[in-house]
Amino acid sequence: MKENKIRTYRWLFYLGLFQLLAFLAIPVFIFPFEFIVDLELLAALTVGIIFVLFFLIVNIFGLFVDKRRKPLYIIMTILMGAWLTWSAISWVWIEHMDYLLR
Repeated sequence: MKENKIRTYRWLFYLGLFQLLAFLAIPVFIFPFEFIVDLELLAALTVGIIFVLFFLIVNIFGLFVDKRRKPLYIIMTILMGAWLTWSAISWVWIEHMDYLLR
């Protein structure tokens, strides 16, 4: 039973990783090259937070389910936490730029 739980969790991990990578890769094929960096930054600050939260929760769950790959889940949790921290700091900075709204 434990082995089935680990195998099922790993499929969930791969699904979350695929979603995150697809979210970052698909705009590269759709939009012109000169807009890619700005578009990726904007997407990472808005819709990307949903994908990051899902993948962060999956990795935290993995810390308890799959003990053999614990270092991988710790690294991914740190990266997703850094992404969320960067998003929060960016939004706070953007909100304090009220001179753009005048």
